[in-house]
Parts: sequence; structure tokens; C-alpha cells
Amino acid sequence: FSSTHYKPRAQELARRLAMSAGTMGAEVLLDLDGEQPLVDIAGDADLVVAVGGDGTLLGTARRLGGLPIPVLGVNLGKLGFLAEHRFEDVLGYFEGRAPDGWCLNPKMMLEVTLNGTASRTLALNDVIVSQGVMTRLIEIGMEVDGEHATEYRADGLVVSTPTGSTAYSLSLGGPILGQGLRALVVTPIAPHSLTNRPMVLHGDTQVSFEVLSEVDELALVVDGQERLDLRRGDRFTVGAAAGDLVLVSPSDLTYFDVLRHKLSWGAKPQLEED
Repeated sequence: FSSTHYKPRAQELARRLAMSAGTMGAEVLLDLDGEQPLVDIAGDADLVVAVGGDGTLLGTARRLGGLPIPVLGVNLGKLGFLAEHRFEDVLGYFEGRAPDGWCLNPKMMLEVTLNGTASRTLALNDVIVSQGVMTRLIEIGMEVDGEHATEYRADGLVVSTPTGSTAYSLSLGGPILGQGLRALVVTPIAPHSLTNRPMVLHGDTQVSFEVLSEVDELALVVDGQERLDLRRGDRFTVGAAAGDLVLVSPSDLTYFDVLRHKLSWGAKPQLEED
């Protein structure tokens, strides 16, 4: 059971779920601070429960390091786009109630390497080239499978998964991708040229970038939670990770239901009455 120290209520509810699971005979490991390396301690687990919200689930996905262990997200936040389950439903499950058609939903993840190092960073939503307070145009070269593609002049750049296509990329005008796809979306932030539009690439593609201009406070931001500093001449590569996140999803909502209910997708604007 994983939670976060940012939400004391999440820790309390994680303890309640763990107690119920233990009563049913399960062996339980609590990670209340959300900081333990799950890839090292959860290798033999049958299920990981992330209690908190979408941010907690994003962190859990990265810390699992691609292990094919099902993850069940319990939503205590506002949106619950990824953490789809209510606490009451999960508590009932650990008290012996059969889950109502829950299913396993693989989610493609990204793997990021910086300057050819052996270390890797994983992302479930996106990787963002982001500046500090003093924003100005930066130049970034892009190669696709080793072939020169283009040079962006923009405020930044977003590389997202199908899951992340409904996050920051969407607010920049990027497309919504079906969750069964294996693809990358490259979306420039405020590009200088109007012809630099979002690009959808095959999921097996390796995309490499090079910082061509000198910019202060430039960084790679991974899932909005991790930061890797960048400087002129740095190169980073983004591609599909070897393992997916295996998400436990409820069956009562389709993907389009989630888009309509969580993001108000396709909703008619409310007109004020005189």
C-alpha cells in the first residue's frame, strides 16, 4: 500500500485498507511516505494500491520501474483521471466483496535517458522541456530514429504517452489519443513557426533532442514531479519503456465516459440567463 506524506488523510485510509486486507489473510507492506523504491521491495507482490490521487499514482508507476504488477489507484483528490476507484469500493473488496468487473488496463510508459548515461527515468504521462520565470525562445533539434527531423524554436516542448495526451499536451492543442494505441505525441509550447504542429509518432520510435541555445533554468520535468537540469549541448532520448503500467480499472466507465465526466469533453457551454 503506497500513499503520500502530502495527504495525512491518505495515510490514515491506507492503514484502514491494509488492516482489512490483513484480516483477509493478505501479507501487507505499507509505504506511507511514498518514497521507498518499489522496484526493490515489491517484486513478489500481487497488487500495489496507491492511495491519494493521480499524483500518487504517477509516482507509484515510476517507482515500480516497469514491473508488471497490477496497480489499483484510490482517488482522494479532485480529478481522479488515473486513480479511478473510490475508497468505499476498495474497502469493500478487501472485506470480501467481489469486484464488479474490474479489468487490467496496460498503460504505455516512457523511458528517458540524458546524455547517453546508463541511468534511466520513467514517465507515465509526459516529459516536458520547461524554463524558469524568464521565458524566451529556445532552439531544440529533434531526430527520429537517428534521422534529423526538425529544429523547434519555442518556449518548450512536451513528449507524452496516450495517457498523457489528456494532460499538458491537450492544453497546448495536442490530440487526444485512444488508450489502446502505442504512440508518442510531440507538442511544442508556443512555437515561433505556426507550421510546427503537434506530431504523433509510432510507439516504437526513438526520439532524440539536443538543446541548441543557451538558456538559464532549463530542465526536463518528468510527470510534473522530477526535474533534470539541462544546458546547451545536452542530448536526451525518449522512447517507450520496456514495461507498461498495469492499471486496475473499473468496468462501469468507458474511456469516453471518463473524458466526458472528468474533462467535460464535448460538453455544451453553459449560457447565462438574463
